[in-house]
Amino acid sequence: MSTIQALNNKLQRETAARHSAEQLLENKSRELYRSNQALLSRNQKIAEQSAHLQLKVHELEQTRQQLVQSEKMAVIGQLTAGVAHEINNPVAFVGSNLDTLRDYLAGLRDLIRQQQLCLSQFNIEDSMDCLKTNTLLEDLRGLSQSADLDYLLPDIELLINESIEGTRRIGQIVADLSDFSYLNAPQASAEDLNILLQQTVKIASSELKYKADIDWQLGEIPKILCHAGKLGQVFLNLLLNAVQAIEGRGVIRLSSGQAGDWLWVEIADNGCGISADKLANIFDPFFTTKDIGKGTGLGLHVAKAAVEMHGGELAVTSAEGSGAAFKVVLPIAEVTRQ
Repeated sequence: MSTIQALNNKLQRETAARHSAEQLLENKSRELYRSNQALLSRNQKIAEQSAHLQLKVHELEQTRQQLVQSEKMAVIGQLTAGVAHEINNPVAFVGSNLDTLRDYLAGLRDLIRQQQLCLSQFNIEDSMDCLKTNTLLEDLRGLSQSADLDYLLPDIELLINESIEGTRRIGQIVADLSDFSYLNAPQASAEDLNILLQQTVKIASSELKYKADIDWQLGEIPKILCHAGKLGQVFLNLLLNAVQAIEGRGVIRLSSGQAGDWLWVEIADNGCGISADKLANIFDPFFTTKDIGKGTGLGLHVAKAAVEMHGGELAVTSAEGSGAAFKVVLPIAEVTRQ
């Protein structure tokens, strides 16, 4: 084989190899292009799914907020009749006091008018008629005795004070309900949970006073940073559950204390208790041990979520027929999470 023939063969082999390499490169380029297109399509789908997921998360959060608010409104609805009675009492005695004050003032006006007449007569010394003066004095003395100023003036002051107290009580009842029913809790603030618990008992007093005596066993605890409205709802739900668990009249023990870097508040009753088979599901949403139509099944679920939002936990100990004790445990130094 000549040198030219060898070179020609070598050139043909190189050309074929280069053609094969170019073809392979073209095929790989097409595959890469298709892969890139598929990746772009997949990324677009992921972006769409991410946007859809964010929308669903937002919708779920709105639904959760609505459920929380529905539970609040259910509790407020439960308290409505009792609250109306509580408001009606101070309104009634304020109205009665004002009616009595109006009658008192009518007598005082007559007495003052007669006094002014007597004083005007005494000022005219030259024309003073002894008989007329004596008659006026007798009339004044009679009015003074019938008005009974020694009783009237202190009683007027008492009626006014009672009326002021009545209006204050009405304002406090309305303010407590407004704070409790507020959907979006204000910013976290330093709160004394003993005071918050006492305020919550006042809100629920229309339910509590006919069913249970309160055994106060509150200890010394520091203030913590928290959402008072949310923890107030926790306490209110637990208090109403305790009342509903009591047949006849019973006792609800409210206690608090500190253990290291944690503080706790416990609400315990001597009611019917919770059976072991139901205890494991007590905090599940829509699970309730109450009769149909008497509970939403959200109260304890909402309460547990509110406590956990504060970095704490809500625990229960109970046995059927032996009452139940719900314990809220919260970190003292924890900054409340939004």
